[in-house]
Amino acid sequence: MQPTPPPTRKDLALAEHVPPGARELAIGGIAAEELAGRFGTPLYVFAAEILRRTLARVRAALGPRVRVLYALKANPNAALARVLRLAGAGAEIASAGEIHVARAAGFAGADMHFAGPGKNHEDFALATATGLGTLNLESEAEYTALAAFARAKGARPGVAVRVNPKDAMAGSRMKMGGGSKKFGVDEPELLPLLRRIRREDVCTLRGLHVYAGTQSFDAAAWAANAGHLVDLANGLERDLGAPLASLNFGGGFGVASFEGDPDFDLERAGAGLQDRIARDARPDRTYWVELGRYLTAPAGVYLTRVVYAKTSQGKRHLILDGGMHQHGAAAGLGSVIRRAFPMVPAREPWRTGAERYTCGGPLCTPADEFAADLLLPELHAGDLLAILVSGAYGLTFSNTMFLSHPAPAEVLVDGGQAWVVRERGRPEDALRGQRLP
Repeated sequence: MQPTPPPTRKDLALAEHVPPGARELAIGGIAAEELAGRFGTPLYVFAAEILRRTLARVRAALGPRVRVLYALKANPNAALARVLRLAGAGAEIASAGEIHVARAAGFAGADMHFAGPGKNHEDFALATATGLGTLNLESEAEYTALAAFARAKGARPGVAVRVNPKDAMAGSRMKMGGGSKKFGVDEPELLPLLRRIRREDVCTLRGLHVYAGTQSFDAAAWAANAGHLVDLANGLERDLGAPLASLNFGGGFGVASFEGDPDFDLERAGAGLQDRIARDARPDRTYWVELGRYLTAPAGVYLTRVVYAKTSQGKRHLILDGGMHQHGAAAGLGSVIRRAFPMVPAREPWRTGAERYTCGGPLCTPADEFAADLLLPELHAGDLLAILVSGAYGLTFSNTMFLSHPAPAEVLVDGGQAWVVRERGRPEDALRGQRLP
């Protein structure tokens, strides 16, 4: 008897939405074909129950001392953010626009942390008016600008200082700490800046923040990086003579989207973090982790129809109504090596592939391509394709104005019901904001 082959990455992603052997892809219990028929394509669909389940698993692994912040940059849809808020998350935002989204989702100012290396006067103004909990300072120059704003406006913002650690974190696809970086304050410069903040007494010093990398698959390295922040904070406290009562460990938990990707060992990372917090023995200290992709990616599906099928020099092509302008991540935007997201037909999604296709969108550029020589069942014009693991860095990460196609709708499915949570655009939107002299 032949051993059962291990499940592929596509199998694991597909299992989030449909049982093995089912004849139709469903999102949140509603058939993809029904959703596409009701709301049109291209279309993003998000399953609220997967959002809740993922957040619950994260909170259980990290323990009761750690508060989870949802990083809105991954998917700044207020309806998704609201689901996560009601499930217990706070919000990590990186612009004034994201503050507006977080407020629409019902987050209180105290539940928001503001990150990003280029905050401006408008960001400061809205953050302080909102009563935002913590602004993460990324340079001494940024502190100087914020302090000047605070003095002029009579505000007293709460701040944490983002650390640029001496060493990069192992296991991260995109390293955002270690070496020369635009993010954070180098470790040797931390103490002088902390002393200045305390001395000038314009801002309330809350603690430290770190975000060393994203798409991190080494759970032990992630936990060690968090432990380094605890040790660093304790040493700085002694030198500063003042508490650093808030520590934000960042996030960046890896989401396995491609064949060969490992799974991030959430339980191992959580156990390591809980052990370090227990040894820290500081009941007055608060701890935070911020996650975006890890919470939302599995919950989202991008639906796109085949407009034309053609053969060119012996190779088969599918021309889709959706493309890189709406799902830049799936087209490899920002990636050194382009790899295909898991893609399945909406009908009989478990069917074994029989043909190799290059799948691309409607744009006038060869960059508008989701996959080359992808093995799929035979497909024709009108067939519906689903790109899985699409709940993060989809529309928000895409070059949406290229070729002036209208934006896709976004739909949230919850309890067997579907709601439009972002309206479909129209061709005339291409003129929005434009003026002739």
